Amino acid sequence: MDAKREHEGEAPEQSGLYSSEGGAGKLFRKSLVQGITILAVVGLALLAMAAAYILLLVFAGILLAVLLVFFAGQITRLSAVPHWLAVTMVLVLVMGMLALMVVLVIPLVIEESGRLVEQVEKSIQQLAEWVKESAGESFPVDDFSAVEEQMPALGDVWSGVTEIFATTMDALTGVAIILVVGVFIAYSPSMHTQGFLHLVPLAHRARAAEVMAAIGLTLRWWLLGQLISMVILAVSTWIMLALLGVPQALFLSLMTGMMTFVPYLGPLIALVPILLVAFLESPRLALYVFILYMVIQNTESSVIMPIVFHRTAHIPPALGVVSQILFGSLLGFLGFVLAVPLMAVILQSVKMIYVQDILGDRSLNGDAPT
Repeated sequence: MDAKREHEGEAPEQSGLYSSEGGAGKLFRKSLVQGITILAVVGLALLAMAAAYILLLVFAGILLAVLLVFFAGQITRLSAVPHWLAVTMVLVLVMGMLALMVVLVIPLVIEESGRLVEQVEKSIQQLAEWVKESAGESFPVDDFSAVEEQMPALGDVWSGVTEIFATTMDALTGVAIILVVGVFIAYSPSMHTQGFLHLVPLAHRARAAEVMAAIGLTLRWWLLGQLISMVILAVSTWIMLALLGVPQALFLSLMTGMMTFVPYLGPLIALVPILLVAFLESPRLALYVFILYMVIQNTESSVIMPIVFHRTAHIPPALGVVSQILFGSLLGFLGFVLAVPLMAVILQSVKMIYVQDILGDRSLNGDAPT
């Protein structure tokens, strides 16, 4: 029969699961495609989990590139210089500011931190003496072992040294990766964007470009808002501590400004050493510091920053805190630091891709402000 049909010019009919006709063949091919897709998604998810730390460093480099491109864009808009030259000027300016900080600020910070450590040690000694006097003869000071028995073993000391060295090298490597990724993307942002868009099907490439542009704008305004927040909170904290006569006011205010880069929880973490130093002076001073700091911090977060972020989609404070706890527990310290911009990227993507494109709901404006 097949020979007859082939002689008449008809192709022999295929049979089995691979047949183009029949429900069984279509079901098999559909199941095969779905299975391969699921395996690919699971494989990519496992790969992303294994390389989570590297991906976070790349994301931090992208944040750096967004900031460099923004400032370079302001320079090109004012002086019409090429983009590469504007990026170079921004890098030279940043390196000059860092060098000035190393020369002028770092020695002062080291001196202030040394005083802080001495003050804490003195307070601990006073506390120990007070406990000893209160406990009387029952205080087990003379029951300690010999000094040589209390000293850590040589192996433990060496293990601690190697651990500190490894942690330092990991930190330096991470900083190097962030700088390399940020600088390379800043010099040629369009090349990297187009390279990513080539992975998207042609039918969705235009929309993918819109989503990437909106995410870029969201990250840009978030970074600028955070820089403004850091400066405002550092200066206001320094003025408050200086007026109250709190020791190490400059050092504590600089630390507060740097911690403000981590929204919501960062300023609260910075409050702990401030209260410690103020409490060593007097409990009443610590109370005044706490009240004024909370007033400054709430004014900055509830009044000033909404004005700064008026062109940016807000992340609800509760969601910001939850994202820091979630990403911090899953991805470690770097995930905690980058939790809020990561959540901003996720929210922007969900609004534009899922809500607008898949659900067809255009009532929710997902585009980032221009």
